Amino acid sequence: MLRLTVLSLACVATAMAGCTIETQTCYADTDDRILGSGDGMLYGASASVEYCAQVCSDHHFTLAGVEDGTQCFCGNEIKGTPEHSNGCTMPCNGDAKETCGGNFAISIYKFNCSGTPVPKPQAPPEMVNPCVGDTNFSKMPFCDQTLALEDRINDAVSRMTLQEKIGNLDTGGAPIPSLGLNKYNWWSEASSGVASGRNTQTTKFAFPITTGMSFNRTLWQATGRQIAREARAMMTAGDGYSTFWAPVINLAREPRWGRNIETPGEDPYLSGEYAEYFVKGFEVAPEDPYHIQASSCCKHYVANSMDGSTENGIHHDRNHYDANITQQDLIDSYMLPFQACVEKGKVSGLMCSYNAVNGVPSCANDWLLTETARDEWDFNGYITSDCDADNDVVFSHHYTDIPEQGVQDVLRAGTDVDCGGFVGKYAQSALDKKYITEADIDTRMRYLFRVRFRLGHFDQPGPLQAIPHSTICSDEAIALSQNGPVQSSVLLKNIGGALPLDAATVGKVAVIGPNANLSQSDAGYYGPGNVCGDNFWTLIDAVATEAKSVTTALGVPSVGSNDMSQIPAAVAMAADADTVVLALGTDLSWGREGHDATSIVFTDAQLALLNNVSQAAKKPVIVVLMTATPLDISSLLANPKVGAILHTGQPSVTILGVKELLYGHVSPAGRMIQTIYPAAYAGQISIFDFNMRPGPSPFARPDCTVQPASKCPRGTNPGRTHRFYVDDAVVKFGFGLSYTTFTYGLAETPQGVVSLDAVRDMVAATAKAGRRFPSMLSEVQHASTPVQYKVTVTNTGKMDADDVVLGFMVPPGAGVNGVPLQTLFGFERVHVPAGQSVSVYLYPALVDFTMVTVDGERYVAPGEYTFKFGLQESAELGMGYAQHTIVTV
Repeated sequence: MLRLTVLSLACVATAMAGCTIETQTCYADTDDRILGSGDGMLYGASASVEYCAQVCSDHHFTLAGVEDGTQCFCGNEIKGTPEHSNGCTMPCNGDAKETCGGNFAISIYKFNCSGTPVPKPQAPPEMVNPCVGDTNFSKMPFCDQTLALEDRINDAVSRMTLQEKIGNLDTGGAPIPSLGLNKYNWWSEASSGVASGRNTQTTKFAFPITTGMSFNRTLWQATGRQIAREARAMMTAGDGYSTFWAPVINLAREPRWGRNIETPGEDPYLSGEYAEYFVKGFEVAPEDPYHIQASSCCKHYVANSMDGSTENGIHHDRNHYDANITQQDLIDSYMLPFQACVEKGKVSGLMCSYNAVNGVPSCANDWLLTETARDEWDFNGYITSDCDADNDVVFSHHYTDIPEQGVQDVLRAGTDVDCGGFVGKYAQSALDKKYITEADIDTRMRYLFRVRFRLGHFDQPGPLQAIPHSTICSDEAIALSQNGPVQSSVLLKNIGGALPLDAATVGKVAVIGPNANLSQSDAGYYGPGNVCGDNFWTLIDAVATEAKSVTTALGVPSVGSNDMSQIPAAVAMAADADTVVLALGTDLSWGREGHDATSIVFTDAQLALLNNVSQAAKKPVIVVLMTATPLDISSLLANPKVGAILHTGQPSVTILGVKELLYGHVSPAGRMIQTIYPAAYAGQISIFDFNMRPGPSPFARPDCTVQPASKCPRGTNPGRTHRFYVDDAVVKFGFGLSYTTFTYGLAETPQGVVSLDAVRDMVAATAKAGRRFPSMLSEVQHASTPVQYKVTVTNTGKMDADDVVLGFMVPPGAGVNGVPLQTLFGFERVHVPAGQSVSVYLYPALVDFTMVTVDGERYVAPGEYTFKFGLQESAELGMGYAQHTIVTV
């Protein structure tokens, strides 16, 4: 999200009881956070300047910073040379006489705390319910639960003044005295745990780039539910709000995209399933089917998969970029996860993205927001802009000439609330100049209040208010979070039984590598920086759970460093150890929001560390990969001194759970959700090319050094993701090994020629209804499924284990004229005891037998289909595989 840049202010030194506060200086904060990134963290709500100092003192930091009236950051140094600001004017939520920074303006100061700790101030609750108790509002119609929802919504909106309405067009909604409401903030984060709210420790979960690899719908739903229950408990305690901007379901279509860490992978069907089950867990509480537990928001709609990159001297970023995408790619790739999120997940929030698509900024695109999301998919929640995306419509994309017209375009396109302040700033002027009417604002208010009513903000307390505060950081929550990487990590190589380790014979273990202690620096990225028990577990901790002796060294200072001066010491440590575990990969310095990766290969220093350490080690080394950027691991796969490679994604503090895999208590069963491309890929195709299908690119080859870029040869798109990539992948989507072995048998298959008449009927009904997207609802897609397979999964090894059965279909004409090479149509995760068999049923949806033209028209595709279960590449290494071909007419 875009951070606001403001000007300069310094505050005088202040002495307070308990903590002495030195001179406060106000700075403009940034995407990377000038305090609390790297050496420090965000420790929740500040409540007061003094209390933030106490929190930072308790965590052994030397600097404190307060921001946004509620946030407390701690660190030991200020990052870079930030601009000064005059924006630190927001009252502290715990002491309105003090100021605690401002909107991305942070007041930083030194402190000295001693004696009795400063108590946490009693701040007023974040939200109030005007309908509870005998209030001035409790007898009003909007508080009457016996009335129809629409009647209550209309009554509430009708009582608001025009200025109250305008004040609530921005995410930091102003108080509404007419309804007895204090301010409401629509923006909270929860992609990997509750990241927003007052100084409350919450459970940190692995990033979705990890948990997506589990192919486990139950895990996704349970994770969403636990995060939302913690959020609801915080709401009830007055420490948080109700609307959370998660999950991210943009496709990881490009390995260099900085935000791959936040996504569940590259495949549209997989991403849609993740969205459905995470959202259902998040929003649906079994004990209260009438209210939303907490509101989730699928983002960023749509085609937001480039943050900021420079190629051939040309820079583009998400705020200014106009993605030129064919209707074919939009409809059969980019938009599918969002359709699943809305139609199957019933999500209550969507976020429109910074970028434009084919000339129209997403937040001003009525085809995306109204015609498709609301009219076709029946979305009835609220739509927020990404932060400052509405502002970008005018001042970055220059889609309109004046701000008032920009307000008109975003409101009438369907954006309900603006993150950043643009709409609130110019709404009155837009009214005065007749660009909008109060009715336009009322429409947006009704969508916003519909969500608040569904959250129970105006109802009497019920089962959701009974969720205890003890659910936060409970033993069950922590166990669930640590089970994420256990379920998800992918075994990419295992020669000679290098894994699992035997605790009885592992001896002295050396954990070496720049990611050996990766944990705290990425915990607060769209997740809790204030984790349960301050336990920032690392790979070192995971190894030490069963090893009697553990030594550790970075070997290389950081993942991006080419400083090799520490390698000799690491080599000596490896030579002295009985077992070596190498922690390699990337971290947020490699790729993150606002910063795309510039490389998909290890640094020379990491490779030198690997080669030298593995040569010195007494036996083949174990490599634990922690990365959201799929790095070319060709040399690791070919190196006989590398005994095993365990890919964990980015688990952060949940890395402790990996001990279960390292020591063989559980077998890995994760599958790759990103294609690992060869290094040459990055030189072939620009990140700015959003087309999925192979063909000539309008952009210069990124590896061209000629200036200007117009003299460079154009790139060639080799196709993106497993559906379209035509060259040989280093590791294919769906690959994954186990500690046991499996075979697949097809117990039931379609017989004879298969008619696609049911598919034709579905396509005809879609066209008749004026829809471009066939409904994803089960009663449409599976009521008359023409094809079903029963796969028998047999564990032929000696260890009980999970197995993930992936179903791919190869359509007629695969790879020609835009037809995908293959499509993932289904998956199931099952537990199979050693020596036993389990049956899995997989069947494609009707829409899987259709293709999409360049113009976005859907047509039935009869002919020969080959159905594949598993991967041939992993079958050669003991995993299950089967295939079957049918003819359709």
